[in-house]
Amino acid sequence: MKKDKGENDQALWDYVTRGIKAYSPPKNLLSTPKALKPVIRAAPRAASKPALPRNPLPQTPASKGFDRATETKLRRGQLPLQGRLDLHGMTQAEAFSALYGFIHAAVAEGKRTILVITGKGQRFEGVLRRMVPQWLEEPELARHIVAITPAQPKDGGSGAFYLRLRKPR
Repeated sequence: MKKDKGENDQALWDYVTRGIKAYSPPKNLLSTPKALKPVIRAAPRAASKPALPRNPLPQTPASKGFDRATETKLRRGQLPLQGRLDLHGMTQAEAFSALYGFIHAAVAEGKRTILVITGKGQRFEGVLRRMVPQWLEEPELARHIVAITPAQPKDGGSGAFYLRLRKPR
């Protein structure tokens, strides 16, 4: 007796999927932050109203900023940047890995003031621009950081951050 097409399809599907198990991500991966979850708006924005830029730096313990003297030296160009990381064009995973490695290398080399460029994104809503301050609050990175502040326009403005690292012991 000849099997009908549905039975053949089902037999093939059973054969292909017999060794597949449900995916469970490792527990040590970062969870998806609320900032990346989709937002459903009740109505589309009016095209005539420009979107207001969001605060480039969420208020976090490390975002208290530089002390006045350091901030002034930075603005005047009297405090040289000892390292620079440009995250443009990277995925979140690549950017996190690069940021993690960059900060640990800078600490190992005794660097104090570094620049991390995220880019602004479209309408000031760049994913990396939003995520970098959150990543810097991770305990493994936060323990190395004294202050974080948006960069001067010459160094990337609100699409970049100055980081002040702890003094080596």
